[in-house]
Amino acid sequence: MDREEVVAFGDMPNDRSSLTWAGTGYAMSSGHRDLLDPALGLRVAPSSFEDGVGRVVEEILERA
Repeated sequence: MDREEVVAFGDMPNDRSSLTWAGTGYAMSSGHRDLLDPALGLRVAPSSFEDGVGRVVEEILERA
């Protein structure tokens, strides 16, 4: 699998390497502020309290 095919979600600094490696990385809006730095180039998913991962996955599947 090529990295462009990978979508990753994370909320803490230890997730940074997988989020930046993946073709599309999502920082959770309720996650650690260091991941919300625009310089990382990550997208922002709604918080886990808003079913953020599920909502993003549904959007991706609707586009496929």
